[in-house]
Amino acid sequence: MRRFLALSIAIGALAGASLLYAQSGAASASTAGSASPKKDAKARPNILVTPEREAAVLTFVQRNHAELADLLAALKTNDPEQYERALRDIYRVTERLALIQERDPLQYELEVAAWTAQSRVELLAAKLKMESSDDLIKQLREALKAQNEARVALLKHERQKVADRLSKLDSDIARFEGDRDEVVNRQLKVLVRAGGEGRGAKAATKHPAKSKKTQTSSP
Repeated sequence: MRRFLALSIAIGALAGASLLYAQSGAASASTAGSASPKKDAKARPNILVTPEREAAVLTFVQRNHAELADLLAALKTNDPEQYERALRDIYRVTERLALIQERDPLQYELEVAAWTAQSRVELLAAKLKMESSDDLIKQLREALKAQNEARVALLKHERQKVADRLSKLDSDIARFEGDRDEVVNRQLKVLVRAGGEGRGAKAATKHPAKSKKTQTSSP
């Protein structure tokens, strides 16, 4: 019972932490992590655990952290309430990750790696509460290294996206500053032409008979 209690706590912790990664990336995880878990839980609506959602969560966990999948299987029998809570939290993670995957596949891969690293750290830390050994401490050290590397990879990716955005902004600024008159003349020409077409359409609507007569009398 003690084993499942400690590992159940670990599941809740890792699921909550991974939400930070999926929502805003590792760059903001350090500041968001100071929020109250109790307050965050109240803000999140309950999710119905359907067989389809359960299957999706278990597939995701099995693919990215098989040890956690084994724990969930045991938890389902020993603590169904905690099992459903873990499923809901991890399902939220998968939903957020799916949105990230649509707009940035590379970031999705980095986010999944960060989630996996965080998951391993949490489970090893829970095991350390039950028993301490040199091998377990070594595993935890390696897991922490992997977690930090995953965070750094995410930060670098975010930095590159910001750099690309700044580069595009600089290019736009240079274009507008270098060809100000040309840009203004081009925009003016488009607006004047659109204004003329608008006036013509308005006149034809007001005087359809006159417009038709003018077209008939034209050579």
